[in-house]
Amino acid sequence: MLAEIVITHEEAQMLRSFTLQDGFTTFGRFVDSEICLDDPSVSRDHGAFSLRRGVLMVEDHDSANGIVMNGIKIKRKVLHGGDRLTVGSFEIHVKRGTVADSSQGR
Repeated sequence: MLAEIVITHEEAQMLRSFTLQDGFTTFGRFVDSEICLDDPSVSRDHGAFSLRRGVLMVEDHDSANGIVMNGIKIKRKVLHGGDRLTVGSFEIHVKRGTVADSSQGR
């Protein structure tokens, strides 16, 4: 099963869904990021998702505003279904995370 995230922006009320493939998926303000989050609150190379052997992780790339997961600032963390990340003015909801997770579909 592939991982899936949903991204919303606090002002634009936009909603985008992404299915993450095995390997790395970069995100940030930089237009060449695989997931471009075009807002000054996001660093050019903010971070990346990695999906390996069914384990979904997020890693901060020393961004200015960091990544907040479920209310706690993190550097690197395994993601499970239902987790919420804040990246600048964007909220990322993990719809499907780590495969061995029993909370998928929350």
